[in-house]
This record gives sequence, C-alpha cells and structure tokens, in this order.
Amino acid sequence: MGEVCAPVVEESQYLSFHGVRVHFRIAAPNGIPRERFLLLCSPLIGTFHWRKLLPELLQLDCLTVVADLPGFGRSDCGSAIPQDSLTRANILWGILDDVDRKTGAPGSLWHLAGHGTACATILEMASLYPDSVKSQVHISPLPRSPELFRGAAPRQWYQDTVFVKANFRRFVEQLSGYPMDDYILDRMREPLMRPGAFECFVRMLRAGKRAPEAGLGFCPAMVLLGGRDALLTRDARKDVSLCLAEGELHELKSAGHFPMETHSKALRDYFRGWIRYIDG
Repeated sequence: MGEVCAPVVEESQYLSFHGVRVHFRIAAPNGIPRERFLLLCSPLIGTFHWRKLLPELLQLDCLTVVADLPGFGRSDCGSAIPQDSLTRANILWGILDDVDRKTGAPGSLWHLAGHGTACATILEMASLYPDSVKSQVHISPLPRSPELFRGAAPRQWYQDTVFVKANFRRFVEQLSGYPMDDYILDRMREPLMRPGAFECFVRMLRAGKRAPEAGLGFCPAMVLLGGRDALLTRDARKDVSLCLAEGELHELKSAGHFPMETHSKALRDYFRGWIRYIDG
C-alpha cells in the first residue's frame, strides 16, 4: 500500500457523445508506441486507481487510454446517462478512434482491459469490432452486476453506505480484504456523492442483471481473479466460467476486488508477461 511509483504525465480529456461528456486520460511513451491499451474503470474506481500500472505500460512502449465509464468517475452523471453495454461500447470505441486519428494511426489494434462490471463492456467492444482487438484482460471481472441491496431500499442503502464515510470504508475494505488509505477511499467515494450519481449506480446495476451472451470468440484473453474478492461469489464464478471460459485464468489468492491497489506488483508482472506472450 505504501509503494512509491514513478510519476506519469497523463493528459486528461473529455469527449462528448450526444451531450454526455466522458472523461479519459492518455499516457504516451516518448517514442513510437508498440502497443495500445485501454484500461476501463468500474463504478468504484477512477482513472487515478491505475497509477501503479501505468509506469510499467509506458516502459513497455504502450500508449494507454485510461477511461471512466459514462456516468462514473469524472464523466458526466445523471438519470439520462446510458448504462447499457452496447451504448458504452460504442462510446469507448469513439474515444479510441479519436486517439488513433490524433496520433496518426487509424485502424490500430487495441488491448482492452477492464475491471469489475466493465467486463461486460469489454466483451461488447470486442464483439462489435473484433478486427480492432489484439487481446482482452479482465481484472476481478463481474459479467453480471452484483446483488448489493439484498432486499434493502436502494436509496437508503446508498445513503447509508456512500454518504457515511465509516460505512463506505467498511464496504470497500470488505471487498478488498485489506485496509485502504484515506486518499484512496476519497477518490472512490467523492464521484459517487455527486448529484445524479445514485441514479447512474442503480441503473447500471439493473442494466447488468443478465450476464453477456457473447463470449470471447477468437480473441486471446487473460482473466485475473482475486481469491479474497467478496464479490466473487459462487454465482459470479459461474458467470466467469461461462463468459470467459476460453481465457487464460490466473487467481491471485491473497487479492481482493482491487488488485491495482493492493497487488500492483503482481498485476504489473502479469501485464508484462501477457504483452510478451501476445507479441510472440
């Protein structure tokens, strides 16, 4: 948790889709990129939480786009923000196409990596444009949205969990399996307290009740699970085995739901090995 990372210069940008601004950052190597990576956030993490992985990707000459989901992180939020995976996938491809155009490399191949419920969007992106995808990486994947409310009124659960800092800490640390520093928790919590964030969160959960029907197809994929991930229930494991059956699966036995924070060294090792494996 106290690991010191080399600073990475990231350019923060927004693109608007039908009036909805989506936030992303770009980290580019000094020379010509050898690879292109999308790191897609989940509702509980933002672009900040990938900071420990970026130096490794830059060292491997990867141009990396770190994107918030529509409605989360620093993207616009509210009841009108689309939460279905197909619309999300089209928005994300719009961002990647814009990056390709601005860097003079249209039609580039991308590694698509996502965390948690972003898994469904990554699968949808690969299904839409398989010829633009070099590989997929699914970190703590949740092909189907988890059942969080368990019979409680959603708004009351959200108020009690998100707006009460001590309760939010307990919630996140239950998922991670480890204590979290205040600055990490604050970066998770603050976007969820914006006006309209509750509506996005609930609509996201409802839209993702069904696991994606399409699997990995012919795209190489790596799946990284946390052995102490409280969201990786028996049903969630079944979803993973169905949707990501062809993926190269690795379990970080001591990790929880946020390995980018608690097990960043292992995550960097897996990414390094994966890139070298894909490149032959």
